[in-house]
Amino acid sequence: MADCLLCKIVKGSEPSKKVLETDGFLVIENKFPAAPVHVLVLDKQHREKKDTMSGQHPGFWDEMMSAIWQAIKHFGLDKTGYKLINNGAGYNHFEHEHMHILGGTKGEPGGKT
Repeated sequence: MADCLLCKIVKGSEPSKKVLETDGFLVIENKFPAAPVHVLVLDKQHREKKDTMSGQHPGFWDEMMSAIWQAIKHFGLDKTGYKLINNGAGYNHFEHEHMHILGGTKGEPGGKT
């Protein structure tokens, strides 16, 4: 989608700090981190949250969780703890599906929710 910031990041026309990449997903550092480790897992395709959450893309969540797990292991959060956040229905800034991974604190990453 031409006006989607996350699509522009995936295409490389907007700056980001890439952490890792799979066939279907890109993991970048969050520009405004809420924890010592705060990354975004971006779908390389523009898929709207309402479509992914309603199951219109069979197998999507298996692939997303695989990319998330790779990022969690990359940062060692599988040993120290992490939080996954998927905002939607007004809590999100972007309809392009993505997930936040937070960690790296002794207490709850990113504060209490």
